[in-house]
Parts: sequence; C-alpha cells; structure tokens
Amino acid sequence: MEDGSSLPLLVWLSPAFPVGSFAYSHGLEWACEAGDVVDNETCREWIADLLVYGSGRNDAILLAEAWRAMCDDRDDALKAVVELSLALQPSSERYLETTMQGKAFLATARAAW
Repeated sequence: MEDGSSLPLLVWLSPAFPVGSFAYSHGLEWACEAGDVVDNETCREWIADLLVYGSGRNDAILLAEAWRAMCDDRDDALKAVVELSLALQPSSERYLETTMQGKAFLATARAAW
C-alpha cells in the first residue's frame, strides 16, 4: 500500500498502543508463586488452558460474534455482544479494567484515524 493508507494500522503495533499496558494475568503471578508455573512447559500449559477453557476462549467467541454482527451491519447484534461481554466480567475490578482498556483503545484509534 504505497499510498500510506495502511499507516494508521501500524499504530496498533506500537508498544504505546493502549492494550499492552493493561495486563490481566488470570492469576499467573499467583500460579508462579504457588509453584504451579515453573518453566516454559507449565507456562505453555497455563496459556493453553486459558485459551481452551478460560476467558481466552470466551474472547474468541465474542470476537467472532462481533465480527459477524459488523459484517451483517447489525447494530443490535453488536450491542448484544458488548452487553454480554460486560456481563461476563467476574469482578468489579475486571469490569473496570475492561471498560477502561476499551475507552483507551477507542480514543487512540480515533486519534490515529
């Protein structure tokens, strides 16, 4: 894309983009301290379980549904996905982190475009 139209997408690759600064670890620090995660293999297992059984799986399902809603131009379906994703937050702290991360992401994306 020689015209530079893809340049705003590169903002997402920046370490300053507001996704990496929010790090909900799903208890990884405690798993390390408790001796459940001690090396590459146990870390790989931890992450695999998160993606297969945990919130990583939920995130993938929500992303797929949001994508379908956008492709079908169905604002009502997209709103339902957003409401469900917020309702699935297991604590007020996680809810706050999720909504703050979303707001930071949106503000940065708007500024980049």
